[in-house]
Amino acid sequence: MTPSIDLFVFVDALGWELAQRRRFLTDLLPHRQACDTLFGYSCTCDPSILTGALPYQHGHFSFFTYDPKRSPFRWARPLGLIPEIFAGHHRLRNPLSRWVAKNLGYTGYFQLYSTPFKRLPQLDYTEKRDLYEPGGIIGGQPAIFEYWRASGVPWIRSDWRAGDAANIDTMAGHLREGKVRLAYLINGGLDATMHAHTTTGPQTDASFARLERWLRDLDTLARTRYAEVRWHIFSDHGMADTHTCSRMMPEFEQLGLRYGRDYAATWDSTMARFWFPGDAGIRTQVETWLAGRPEGRIVTETELERWGCLFADRRYGELFYVLNEGVIFAPSFMNQRRVPAMHGYDPDLPNSRACWLTSHEVEQAPARIEGIYHVMRAAADRLAKAPRSLTTSPFPYPKRLR
Repeated sequence: MTPSIDLFVFVDALGWELAQRRRFLTDLLPHRQACDTLFGYSCTCDPSILTGALPYQHGHFSFFTYDPKRSPFRWARPLGLIPEIFAGHHRLRNPLSRWVAKNLGYTGYFQLYSTPFKRLPQLDYTEKRDLYEPGGIIGGQPAIFEYWRASGVPWIRSDWRAGDAANIDTMAGHLREGKVRLAYLINGGLDATMHAHTTTGPQTDASFARLERWLRDLDTLARTRYAEVRWHIFSDHGMADTHTCSRMMPEFEQLGLRYGRDYAATWDSTMARFWFPGDAGIRTQVETWLAGRPEGRIVTETELERWGCLFADRRYGELFYVLNEGVIFAPSFMNQRRVPAMHGYDPDLPNSRACWLTSHEVEQAPARIEGIYHVMRAAADRLAKAPRSLTTSPFPYPKRLR
């Protein structure tokens, strides 16, 4: 029997409030605490989990940024003539997104969402490379898997492109072999279900129940091959139900300001980011207009700095506006209609917090999500020092799953 395995399970959007309210696997994971998140979305948070760096260090914050000189979408200018009722439909957007990613050679996650075609020629996209592979992080920091590889400890990770059921089956196969000592399992289904159906209701109940069943089955299997099974389950952020739609984007566009001359903006689901390439007085005008809106507030630079999101070159925006929890931009660059549940609000709010749930106490439990990297690194260090004479067979280095 193999001495032990450390299983790290990333469950997208499993917030602390949700985990506690639903008593998620309390018997299997008795060591539990809230884990602060960062401002932004998964594209902000996940690189911090993988590298231990903050956004201003690793370079990731949001998918789209204003950069007309480097825009890879200049070819999309004629698409701006397509009526929005057709241009925004997923039957056009999804296959077009796949085509664009293939033709531009992007290996990271890529989706056009509802970004207006008329704005694309002035925008750049940031996640061009696979975050999980060497060279995927903009800032050059190695992801945890490069450290695991260098440690010599046999490891495996899920394929983020595969579905949850396929990743569970693949992980079960490796546990059955009893050779890997470090494992990283990705689950994205819960996030998708809550986006579509809110954080309550039968669909979300079923998604939680399915995830619990999968993890219990993996635990039962692992204990037949390993003397000790150490679980570490965590998320990148929480989730909040939405109740109000803001039409701020089309209302702002009625102010008469010219995009690309007076201002530029990206309207994510819960935040708006502005640049001011022209007259500096335009910023004052925009700030005054935003200050009069009741559905959110301007984010201060002090807050951005505290959240690790203050970029020296302001590449992701010179001015940030965040909505109140439960409000969502509709339309926005991400969605045309209200999404039943969303994240990306003030990270200090209770429903924004991520979770850290383990079967064993760890030496330094992460207070904020970038600290998860250090726990994964410490696990490799501990296992690398374990005598190989305790194992039943030599461990080959596992091939990547995809």
